[in-house]
Amino acid sequence: MTADRDALRQSTDLMAAVRAAARQEQFLEVILPEEARRRFEGAIDQSPLPAETVRITQALGRVLASDLVAETDVPAFDRAGVDGFAVRAADTMGAGDRLPRRLLLNAEVIASGHPPALEVHVGTASAIATGGAVPRGADAVVMIELTGLIETPKGPAIDVRRAATPGQFVAFAGSDMARGETVLRRGQQISSREIGIPAACGIAEIPVVRRPKVAVLSTGDELVLPGTPLPPAGVYDSNGAIVGAAVEEAGGEAMR
Repeated sequence: MTADRDALRQSTDLMAAVRAAARQEQFLEVILPEEARRRFEGAIDQSPLPAETVRITQALGRVLASDLVAETDVPAFDRAGVDGFAVRAADTMGAGDRLPRRLLLNAEVIASGHPPALEVHVGTASAIATGGAVPRGADAVVMIELTGLIETPKGPAIDVRRAATPGQFVAFAGSDMARGETVLRRGQQISSREIGIPAACGIAEIPVVRRPKVAVLSTGDELVLPGTPLPPAGVYDSNGAIVGAAVEEAGGEAMR
C-alpha cells in the first residue's frame, strides 16, 4: 500500500510539473523594452568607475580618465623639414639663377639624432638632413635642389639660386605641441592616432577609466562548453561566447 501511495504521489507531481511546463508560466510576464531597461539600470551601480594607469601599448580603445598635458616641447629643437643646407636667410637675399649667392660650407653634415657642432656664421652654411637639428646662427633651410656644389680656394661652397625667408623649412621647437599644453581631454577614447600624442611627448603611461567587469552566465541543462564532446540532447553554448564578445566589443571586461 505504501509503495502504491508513493507511486501515485510521484505520478501526480510529475503531471503537475508537465502541466506547469505546458503553460510556460515563466514567460507569462511580458513587459515593454523601456520597463525592462529601467529595471536593469536600477539593479546595477552606474557610478563612474575609478581610474587606473596603463602603458600606452595597452591603451588602445580605452577612455582617458583625466586631461593629458605635454611634458616637453614637440619637437624639442628647431628641426629641418627638408634635405639641404642650414643658412642665414639674410645671406641669400636677392639670389637667383643668374646671380646666385655663394656660401662656404662648414665641415660637418648634420644628420638626424646628432647635435650640430658648428655655428653658422655670416657667409657660411651647413649641410643638413631632414629631421636634423638646425644649428645656432641659422634661421632657414634651403632645399638641396636649389643649390649647386662648387670648389673654391677656401674650400667647398654652394651657390644658392633662390632666396630663403626666415623660418623656411624649419619646424620650430614646440610648434607641434608646447610644454604645458593640454593635448588630450578627459573622456576621449584612445585610438592609434591618440596613442602617438603621449608617445611624442615621451609619456609611457596614461590614466584611463577602468573597464567595467560584466559576468556572463549561461544557464540551461542542455548547454555544453565548446570543445567538449556533445552528449545526446546537448547544445553547444554559443550565446555565452556572443555575449562575452559583445561586452568586450563595447569596452567591458567579460568574466565568463
